[in-house]
Amino acid sequence: MKKTIISDDELLKQKQLQETKNNESLKRFILEQTESLVKDKFSDKELDAENEKRRLLSSIEDIWKVKHLDNQILREPSDYKVIFKQEYYQQIYRLNSWPYENPISHKKWKVGRYTNEIIYYRFSNEVLPLLRIINPYILPGIRKNKHHQHLTTESRMNLEIFINQAIDLMIECNDWNEFRIKYCTKYNVPYQLRLF
Repeated sequence: MKKTIISDDELLKQKQLQETKNNESLKRFILEQTESLVKDKFSDKELDAENEKRRLLSSIEDIWKVKHLDNQILREPSDYKVIFKQEYYQQIYRLNSWPYENPISHKKWKVGRYTNEIIYYRFSNEVLPLLRIINPYILPGIRKNKHHQHLTTESRMNLEIFINQAIDLMIECNDWNEFRIKYCTKYNVPYQLRLF
């Protein structure tokens, strides 16, 4: 992996920029969640939804209660434990025809995006956005913890099942697009075909 030396000023600017992005992401998530409650616009219910939005903006704790996320997400991270097997990464690299050496420790940025798409999208709609909020980037591309450290024991067991199901289907496929189409169709995960 190529190492670059960053001055203290540049590092501080990167951290400030990332914190601004994290705050914007939190606000956007809260507003999207409250907007989804508005069914009949221009009615008394709209006023109720607006009051709900203000209440949610004051505390993220309310999101946990409204969506029952305590069953899926921990407020504090658990100890790190290897959950994603090397075979998972090897199959992603194989399907994309990317060269690799064992073990795969430094992954391409696309691997994280693919993992969100095929693994974390299998949880309820609120899980991944909330994981991104409670586990924000500390630098671009670097988070303090792994997302799975914020999952409850039951959710981590589901995560392991999702990973194994992905590996099993990857083994049957010859390229990444074939896998994505089969996987996303089988497990009802949203996906978009590549346009090029």
